Amino acid sequence: MAFNFNNITEQATSATQKAVTKGLDKVIPGDSLLSKAAKGFLGSQANRLLNSALNPGGANSIIDNQGAATAQFGSENDTRARLALSPGSGQILYRDPNNSLLSPLTMTDGVVWPYTPSINVSYSASYSGNQTIHNNYQSQSYGLSSVDQITCVGVFTANTPAEAEYVLSVLHFLRSATKSFFGQDTNRGTPPPVLRFSAHGPYMFNSIPVVISNTSQDFEQQIDYINAKVGRGDGINSSTRVPTSMTINVTLLPVVSRSAQTRFSLASYARGELIGTAGGPGGQP
Repeated sequence: MAFNFNNITEQATSATQKAVTKGLDKVIPGDSLLSKAAKGFLGSQANRLLNSALNPGGANSIIDNQGAATAQFGSENDTRARLALSPGSGQILYRDPNNSLLSPLTMTDGVVWPYTPSINVSYSASYSGNQTIHNNYQSQSYGLSSVDQITCVGVFTANTPAEAEYVLSVLHFLRSATKSFFGQDTNRGTPPPVLRFSAHGPYMFNSIPVVISNTSQDFEQQIDYINAKVGRGDGINSSTRVPTSMTINVTLLPVVSRSAQTRFSLASYARGELIGTAGGPGGQP
Protein backbone atom coordinates (compact mmCIF):
# COMPACT_ATOMS: atom_id res chain seq x y z
CA MET A 1 0.00 0.00 0.00
CA ALA A 2 1.48 3.31 -1.10
CA PHE A 3 2.25 5.96 1.49
CA ASN A 4 -0.03 8.97 1.02
CA PHE A 5 1.58 12.06 2.52
CA ASN A 6 -1.41 14.27 1.60
CA ASN A 7 -3.82 12.12 3.61
CA ILE A 8 -1.61 12.37 6.70
CA THR A 9 -1.31 16.12 6.26
CA GLU A 10 -5.10 16.51 5.92
CA GLN A 11 -5.72 14.30 8.96
CA ALA A 12 -3.25 16.26 11.08
CA THR A 13 -4.74 19.58 9.99
CA SER A 14 -8.29 18.34 10.62
CA ALA A 15 -7.37 17.13 14.11
CA THR A 16 -5.73 20.46 14.91
CA GLN A 17 -8.77 22.37 13.63
CA LYS A 18 -11.03 20.31 15.89
CA ALA A 19 -8.74 21.07 18.82
CA VAL A 20 -8.90 24.79 18.02
CA THR A 21 -12.71 24.66 17.86
CA LYS A 22 -12.90 22.79 21.18
CA GLY A 23 -10.57 25.29 22.81
CA LEU A 24 -12.63 28.25 21.58
CA ASP A 25 -15.79 26.67 23.03
CA LYS A 26 -14.12 26.56 26.42
CA VAL A 27 -12.73 30.07 26.28
CA ILE A 28 -15.88 31.66 24.83
CA PRO A 29 -18.86 29.61 26.07
CA GLY A 30 -22.46 30.15 25.03
CA ASP A 31 -24.38 30.45 21.77
CA SER A 32 -25.22 34.14 21.80
CA LEU A 33 -24.64 36.24 18.69
CA LEU A 34 -21.65 37.92 20.32
CA SER A 35 -20.08 34.57 21.30
CA LYS A 36 -20.62 33.14 17.81
CA ALA A 37 -19.08 36.22 16.20
CA ALA A 38 -16.03 36.11 18.48
CA LYS A 39 -15.50 32.38 17.92
CA GLY A 40 -15.99 32.78 14.19
CA PHE A 41 -13.38 35.54 13.98
CA LEU A 42 -10.78 33.75 16.12
CA GLY A 43 -11.45 30.43 14.43
CA SER A 44 -10.99 31.89 10.96
CA GLN A 45 -7.66 33.40 12.03
CA ALA A 46 -6.46 30.06 13.40
CA ASN A 47 -7.63 28.18 10.30
CA ARG A 48 -5.85 30.68 8.07
CA LEU A 49 -2.60 29.95 9.88
CA LEU A 50 -3.17 26.19 9.73
CA ASN A 51 -3.94 26.26 6.02
CA SER A 52 -0.68 28.17 5.51
CA ALA A 53 1.25 25.49 7.43
CA LEU A 54 1.66 27.89 10.36
CA ASN A 55 0.74 27.16 13.95
CA PRO A 56 -1.46 29.55 15.95
CA GLY A 57 0.47 31.32 18.68
CA GLY A 58 3.68 31.88 16.72
CA ALA A 59 5.40 28.61 17.56
CA ASN A 60 6.63 26.59 14.61
CA SER A 61 7.65 23.38 16.35
CA ILE A 62 6.13 20.43 18.14
CA ILE A 63 7.71 19.58 21.49
CA ASP A 64 7.53 15.87 22.22
CA ASN A 65 7.55 14.24 25.64
CA GLN A 66 11.35 14.22 25.69
CA GLY A 67 11.51 17.97 25.22
CA ALA A 68 13.13 17.96 21.78
CA ALA A 69 11.76 20.11 18.96
CA THR A 70 10.91 17.56 16.29
CA ALA A 71 9.73 17.91 12.72
CA GLN A 72 6.05 17.27 12.09
CA PHE A 73 6.47 15.29 8.87
CA GLY A 74 10.18 14.56 8.69
CA SER A 75 13.34 16.57 8.26
CA GLU A 76 13.07 16.79 4.46
CA ASN A 77 9.93 18.90 4.84
CA ASP A 78 11.06 20.83 7.90
CA THR A 79 11.43 24.51 7.06
CA ARG A 80 12.38 25.73 10.54
CA ALA A 81 15.72 27.41 11.22
CA ARG A 82 18.33 24.76 11.98
CA LEU A 83 22.06 24.83 12.69
CA ALA A 84 23.63 21.38 12.36
CA LEU A 85 27.01 19.73 12.00
CA SER A 86 28.23 19.01 8.47
CA PRO A 87 27.65 15.45 7.19
CA GLY A 88 31.33 14.48 7.42
CA SER A 89 32.06 16.04 10.80
CA GLY A 90 32.57 12.73 12.55
CA GLN A 91 31.85 11.99 16.21
CA ILE A 92 32.25 15.46 17.66
CA LEU A 93 30.01 17.67 19.82
CA TYR A 94 26.46 16.22 19.88
CA ARG A 95 27.49 13.29 17.63
CA ASP A 96 29.94 12.16 20.30
CA PRO A 97 28.26 9.14 21.97
CA ASN A 98 30.01 10.01 25.24
CA ASN A 99 28.68 13.58 25.36
CA SER A 100 25.55 13.48 27.53
CA LEU A 101 25.43 17.27 27.86
CA LEU A 102 24.80 17.72 24.12
CA SER A 103 22.84 14.50 23.57
CA PRO A 104 19.41 16.26 23.41
CA LEU A 105 20.55 17.79 20.10
CA THR A 106 20.91 14.38 18.47
CA MET A 107 17.12 14.05 18.20
CA THR A 108 16.94 17.26 16.15
CA ASP A 109 20.35 16.91 14.46
CA GLY A 110 21.57 20.24 15.77
CA VAL A 111 19.92 23.40 17.06
CA VAL A 112 16.34 23.99 15.95
CA TRP A 113 14.80 27.37 16.72
CA PRO A 114 11.38 26.61 18.28
CA TYR A 115 10.02 30.02 17.22
CA THR A 116 10.62 31.79 13.93
CA PRO A 117 13.84 33.80 14.39
CA SER A 118 14.82 37.12 12.87
CA ILE A 119 17.36 36.48 10.10
CA ASN A 120 19.43 39.21 8.47
CA VAL A 121 21.78 38.76 5.52
CA SER A 122 23.19 41.12 2.91
CA TYR A 123 24.64 40.52 -0.55
CA SER A 124 27.04 43.01 -2.09
CA ALA A 125 29.08 43.68 -5.21
CA SER A 126 32.18 45.86 -4.88
CA TYR A 127 33.15 48.38 -7.52
CA SER A 128 36.02 50.87 -7.66
CA GLY A 129 35.67 54.19 -9.41
CA ASN A 130 38.26 55.19 -11.99
CA GLN A 131 38.85 58.91 -11.72
CA THR A 132 39.78 60.36 -15.08
CA ILE A 133 40.44 64.05 -15.57
CA HIS A 134 38.05 66.29 -17.46
CA ASN A 135 35.18 63.84 -17.00
CA ASN A 136 31.77 64.34 -15.43
CA TYR A 137 31.40 60.77 -14.21
CA GLN A 138 33.51 57.98 -12.79
CA SER A 139 33.76 54.70 -14.65
CA GLN A 140 33.08 51.76 -12.34
CA SER A 141 35.28 48.67 -12.42
CA TYR A 142 33.91 45.51 -10.86
CA GLY A 143 35.97 44.02 -8.06
CA LEU A 144 34.20 41.12 -6.37
CA SER A 145 30.90 39.91 -4.96
CA SER A 146 30.38 38.74 -1.40
CA VAL A 147 27.78 37.41 0.99
CA ASP A 148 28.15 39.12 4.32
CA GLN A 149 27.48 37.64 7.73
CA ILE A 150 24.14 36.03 8.54
CA THR A 151 22.64 37.03 11.88
CA CYS A 152 19.97 34.82 13.42
CA VAL A 153 18.19 36.12 16.52
CA GLY A 154 15.53 33.96 18.16
CA VAL A 155 13.76 33.19 21.42
CA PHE A 156 14.11 29.90 23.27
CA THR A 157 11.72 28.92 26.06
CA ALA A 158 11.93 26.27 28.77
CA ASN A 159 8.72 25.42 30.59
CA THR A 160 9.60 21.86 31.61
CA PRO A 161 12.82 20.19 32.84
CA ALA A 162 13.13 18.39 29.49
CA GLU A 163 12.90 21.68 27.58
CA ALA A 164 15.44 23.16 30.00
CA GLU A 165 17.87 20.37 29.12
CA TYR A 166 17.43 21.15 25.43
CA VAL A 167 18.07 24.88 25.95
CA LEU A 168 21.16 24.07 28.04
CA SER A 169 22.45 21.86 25.21
CA VAL A 170 21.84 24.67 22.71
CA LEU A 171 23.83 27.14 24.81
CA HIS A 172 26.73 24.76 25.33
CA PHE A 173 26.80 23.73 21.65
CA LEU A 174 27.03 27.34 20.46
CA ARG A 175 29.87 28.01 22.91
CA SER A 176 31.71 24.86 21.90
CA ALA A 177 31.34 25.53 18.15
CA THR A 178 33.36 28.75 18.52
CA LYS A 179 36.39 26.83 19.90
CA SER A 180 39.20 25.15 17.95
CA PHE A 181 40.65 21.72 18.67
CA PHE A 182 43.66 22.20 20.90
CA GLY A 183 45.79 20.79 23.68
CA GLN A 184 44.70 17.25 24.43
CA ASP A 185 42.65 16.77 21.24
CA THR A 186 43.90 14.13 18.82
CA ASN A 187 43.13 16.51 15.94
CA ARG A 188 44.57 19.57 17.71
CA GLY A 189 45.21 22.49 15.42
CA THR A 190 41.92 22.01 13.59
CA PRO A 191 39.79 25.19 13.51
CA PRO A 192 36.19 25.29 14.77
CA PRO A 193 33.85 22.97 12.85
CA VAL A 194 32.00 24.04 9.72
CA LEU A 195 28.24 23.83 10.29
CA ARG A 196 25.17 23.81 8.03
CA PHE A 197 22.45 26.46 8.31
CA SER A 198 18.95 25.95 6.91
CA ALA A 199 15.72 27.93 7.18
CA HIS A 200 12.44 28.52 5.33
CA GLY A 201 12.81 25.91 2.60
CA PRO A 202 15.20 24.90 -0.19
CA TYR A 203 15.24 28.17 -2.12
CA MET A 204 15.89 30.38 0.90
CA PHE A 205 18.64 28.93 3.14
CA ASN A 206 19.34 25.28 2.42
CA SER A 207 22.27 23.52 4.10
CA ILE A 208 24.61 26.50 3.72
CA PRO A 209 28.14 25.87 5.08
CA VAL A 210 28.83 28.39 7.84
CA VAL A 211 31.03 29.00 10.86
CA ILE A 212 29.99 30.80 14.04
CA SER A 213 31.85 34.09 14.42
CA ASN A 214 29.88 35.31 17.43
CA THR A 215 27.08 34.28 19.74
CA SER A 216 25.49 36.36 22.48
CA GLN A 217 23.12 34.94 25.08
CA ASP A 218 20.97 37.18 27.27
CA PHE A 219 20.45 36.00 30.88
CA GLU A 220 17.96 38.57 32.13
CA GLN A 221 17.38 39.07 35.84
CA GLN A 222 13.61 39.56 35.67
CA ILE A 223 13.06 36.16 34.02
CA ASP A 224 12.27 33.02 36.01
CA TYR A 225 14.83 30.22 35.93
CA ILE A 226 14.26 26.47 35.78
CA ASN A 227 16.58 23.59 36.67
CA ALA A 228 18.03 21.41 33.92
CA LYS A 229 19.38 18.19 35.36
CA VAL A 230 22.27 16.74 33.38
CA GLY A 231 24.32 13.71 34.36
CA ARG A 232 27.83 13.64 32.90
CA GLY A 233 28.47 10.03 33.78
CA ASP A 234 31.58 10.80 35.86
CA GLY A 235 29.96 11.11 39.26
CA ILE A 236 28.75 14.67 38.73
CA ASN A 237 24.97 14.81 38.57
CA SER A 238 23.75 18.30 39.37
CA SER A 239 21.15 20.82 38.32
CA THR A 240 21.96 23.89 36.25
CA ARG A 241 19.55 26.79 35.96
CA VAL A 242 18.46 28.17 32.59
CA PRO A 243 16.04 31.03 31.87
CA THR A 244 12.46 30.10 31.06
CA SER A 245 12.73 32.55 28.17
CA MET A 246 15.85 33.94 26.58
CA THR A 247 17.05 35.54 23.35
CA ILE A 248 20.02 33.97 21.58
CA ASN A 249 21.91 35.84 18.88
CA VAL A 250 24.13 33.88 16.48
CA THR A 251 26.35 35.47 13.83
CA LEU A 252 27.31 33.13 10.99
CA LEU A 253 29.88 33.52 8.23
CA PRO A 254 29.21 31.63 4.96
CA VAL A 255 32.09 29.35 3.95
CA VAL A 256 32.37 28.41 0.27
CA SER A 257 35.33 26.17 -0.56
CA ARG A 258 37.53 26.67 -3.63
CA SER A 259 36.22 23.51 -5.24
CA ALA A 260 32.63 24.72 -4.74
CA GLN A 261 33.53 28.07 -6.30
CA THR A 262 34.89 26.35 -9.39
CA ARG A 263 31.49 24.68 -9.83
CA PHE A 264 29.70 28.04 -9.72
CA SER A 265 27.61 29.13 -12.69
CA LEU A 266 25.51 32.27 -12.63
CA ALA A 267 22.98 30.64 -14.97
CA SER A 268 22.66 27.64 -12.62
CA TYR A 269 22.55 29.88 -9.55
CA ALA A 270 19.78 32.02 -11.04
CA ARG A 271 17.75 28.87 -11.82
CA GLY A 272 18.07 27.76 -8.18
CA GLU A 273 20.18 24.71 -9.02
CA LEU A 274 22.99 25.34 -6.52
CA ILE A 275 21.01 24.60 -3.36
CA GLY A 276 22.54 22.23 -0.85
CA THR A 277 21.42 18.92 0.60
CA ALA A 278 21.45 17.87 4.24
CA GLY A 279 23.60 14.80 3.62
CA GLY A 280 25.63 16.08 0.67
CA PRO A 281 27.25 19.20 -0.76
CA GLY A 282 26.47 22.50 0.86
CA GLY A 283 24.45 25.19 -0.85
CA GLN A 284 25.91 28.39 -2.28
CA PRO A 285 24.31 31.41 -0.60
